[in-house]
Amino acid sequence: MTEHNFQLKLGSVGANTFKGATTPLPVADANGRPGWSYSKAAGGGTDDKFNYFFYGGTHENMKMKHVKSMFFCGSIDAWSNDIQQAPFFVIYTKMKNDGTDAGAFYHSRHAYVLHKDTQLIRPGERCLFYCLQAPQDHFSGARQVAFRTRIDTGTYDPENPVLFMTLHSDSSSTAHSVHVEALGSDMQPFDGRVGANHINIKLIV
Repeated sequence: MTEHNFQLKLGSVGANTFKGATTPLPVADANGRPGWSYSKAAGGGTDDKFNYFFYGGTHENMKMKHVKSMFFCGSIDAWSNDIQQAPFFVIYTKMKNDGTDAGAFYHSRHAYVLHKDTQLIRPGERCLFYCLQAPQDHFSGARQVAFRTRIDTGTYDPENPVLFMTLHSDSSSTAHSVHVEALGSDMQPFDGRVGANHINIKLIV
C-alpha cells in the first residue's frame, strides 16, 4: 500500500522550489508513466543535473539518527554499467559556524550511492530505490534496490541536525536519464512534537 501525503505539479511554485538548481528541466514522460522524467543528453552542459529537495529542516530539530529511510520509486532509464548514471541520496546537516563546517551552507554532507556490483539495474525497470532501511511504503511490489555505500564530506555524527534531504544526479556523467514517480523519507519520532512520520511526495505533470 502506498500513501502519498504530498503532491507536486510540474511547473508550480512548489515544484520550482523543490527542484532547486536543476538543468535542463524535468518533463512529462514520453511513455506515459506517472511522474517526472529527466535526461541529460550527450554533449550537454557540464553542470547539467537534477537536484530534488524533498525535506527542509530549517524550522525543525530532526537529527541524523532519526532518519530511517530515504527512497524514490521510478527507474534509471539509461544504464551502461556506469555508476555516474545512477542518482544518489544526500543528507546535509546544519552549520555550526565554529570553524568545523565542511561546506558553504552545510556542516556535513552524506551521500548514499549505488554499489553496482551487488545491485542489479535494468534500464527502464520501475523499482523502489532506497538507503538505510527499506521504506514502509512498498509501491505495489516494485523491486527494491538498496543504495548501501555512504560517502561522507565532513564528520558523520548521528546527533547532527538535518538541514536538507535530497535526490541528485551526477553532473560529471556524460549522459543520464532518470524517471521519478515519488520520493520521500521515513522518520522516527523527534522533538517531542511528532511521532513516527513520513514524507511521500507524488510528482505529477
